[in-house]
Amino acid sequence: MTNSPFDRIVVALVLLICMSFPQQLLAHRPIFTEDAATSPETAIPMTDPSISQVVYREIAQKTPQVWLTFTVPKDFDLFLQIGVPAIDRLKDFRPAMAVIGPGLPDKDVPFNLPKDTGAKVFSTTEVAKPRFFHEHFTGTDSWILRSETVRLASPGRYYLVAFSPQGQTGKFWLSVGKRESFSLDDLKEFPAWRRRVREFHEVKKR
Repeated sequence: MTNSPFDRIVVALVLLICMSFPQQLLAHRPIFTEDAATSPETAIPMTDPSISQVVYREIAQKTPQVWLTFTVPKDFDLFLQIGVPAIDRLKDFRPAMAVIGPGLPDKDVPFNLPKDTGAKVFSTTEVAKPRFFHEHFTGTDSWILRSETVRLASPGRYYLVAFSPQGQTGKFWLSVGKRESFSLDDLKEFPAWRRRVREFHEVKKR
């Protein structure tokens, strides 16, 4: 819902940019949900994981892992990325991500895996200088910790899990996919998305 003149201007600008540059839309489609996301049973469902999508969450004592889930065909190349808001207290926060599913190797992780699955873990503890990223549409800044493309040879249900091997807590974002896909209804939601993303990044209101 767009109520303010500012919101209507933002939507108009986004629509104009999208019409002018149809292949250069928003970086990620944000997924806001009330799913607990603390286990395979409460994982956040992602649609086609080739589409660029992002979730904004926090690792805390009550939420030591955040789970996403999706289904892929045979020999699917999954692009994944993890980062943290560019906030001073998060400069040393280094969450890891794990891809979990059929056909992946046995791996020690600090949580239980679903039956008949393995895991591939991507650490960020070695990242000394994360890549700075400014997102123009939301006016937010992040540090990108790691980007990977994983070949998933076996078809079926997979999970992407964010966790902290060192027991740290903090905010992070986790994304999948590269293909940008937005409907007109999505673009109408952009002012609300923008506000929520800016709140997550603790950007002061202007």
